[in-house]
Amino acid sequence: MINKPLVLIIDDSHVNLILLYNILEDTFRVESAPNGQDGLTLAKRIYPDIILLDIIMPGWDGYETCRRIKTETDLAKIPILFLSALGDSENKVRAFQAGGVDYVSKPFQKNELLARVQTHLELAYLRQNLEHEVATQTEKVQLLFEALQLSYDKAQQASILKTEFLRNISHEFRTPMNIVLGMTEMLLEDTDLTKEQHEYADTVMMAAAQLMDILTNMLNFSQQFKGELKQVLCDFRIHEIVDGILKGFSTTIQDKNLLLPVHIDSSLYTILHGNQEGISKVLNKLIDNAIKFTNQGEIIISVQAMESFDEKRWVRFEVRDTGIGIALDQQAHIFDIFSQVDGSSTRPYDGLGMGLAIAKMLTETMGGKIGVDSVEGEGSTFWFYVPLSVPE
Repeated sequence: MINKPLVLIIDDSHVNLILLYNILEDTFRVESAPNGQDGLTLAKRIYPDIILLDIIMPGWDGYETCRRIKTETDLAKIPILFLSALGDSENKVRAFQAGGVDYVSKPFQKNELLARVQTHLELAYLRQNLEHEVATQTEKVQLLFEALQLSYDKAQQASILKTEFLRNISHEFRTPMNIVLGMTEMLLEDTDLTKEQHEYADTVMMAAAQLMDILTNMLNFSQQFKGELKQVLCDFRIHEIVDGILKGFSTTIQDKNLLLPVHIDSSLYTILHGNQEGISKVLNKLIDNAIKFTNQGEIIISVQAMESFDEKRWVRFEVRDTGIGIALDQQAHIFDIFSQVDGSSTRPYDGLGMGLAIAKMLTETMGGKIGVDSVEGEGSTFWFYVPLSVPE
């Protein structure tokens, strides 16, 4: 502090004013007022660095004067030291409750008074610097936050545009792909082909089906991102869903000579109500993955009834394989979009890494949860559970 700090003394005793002035004048600039009303008026004009305030005064006493000073926005942070011969605990407590920072008993000890005044001035100075620094840093943080928010908004807008493009392109591609699939199926079923032609048509059919699956995943992903993936609820039987999925994989299972036992809880051979299409898609993807990554052994499908609560019947689906398994560090990201166990250009398995991400989205849309337990080289168990209801 370059200039001497300004001290305001509010005391009705002329003797005390002279005594305090003599103690403080060498170190501080000093102003005084004989009562609370004049003291408040003077404080508004000179804005002192610290106030020494007597308690017993005509008109407003020290407590009332302190409370009124503290109600003034420009004066509220000025430290106030009470001066009084009333040294009992009750008056000290009242002084602190009124807003005082210290209490100095009369008669004054010069060194003690100077030390207390100096200490509270330094504390006030440090507090002001700290508040200024906090305000400065808060402003910087706010500016940084606004910049980040702007960057996020731009990134979000770009992401929305990309997703919109993804949806449109996948939607437009599905129409010609359906024609390719339909015409190829007619070619295989209704046309006399040589063995070689039949093999070519089979290859086209398989490639078209794979491409259609990719386009469907892209469309599902874009719909989920925009919140357009709606649930269609209906009545169904779980074993019929499983049977229908397995029929679609029968040829592949036979070609790879895999065992595929199915275990469905006996209590689930009944009509249930829920998102049949969502369950079918998730289970289909998990079985497809299990077949893809299992070259020998078996794939076990298990459907178990869990505890019922909130008027919902929770059902757990498991697909356990004896395939290549997944390393522990990769399991945490296996459901991320475009995540693949083997991301190399020479990987032996096809796919964009969207299937499990879509399965996770579908499961969470149904209010369920999906996960995996796996040991590298020994196999994996993919599971998900969803809430269903029993029709009345």
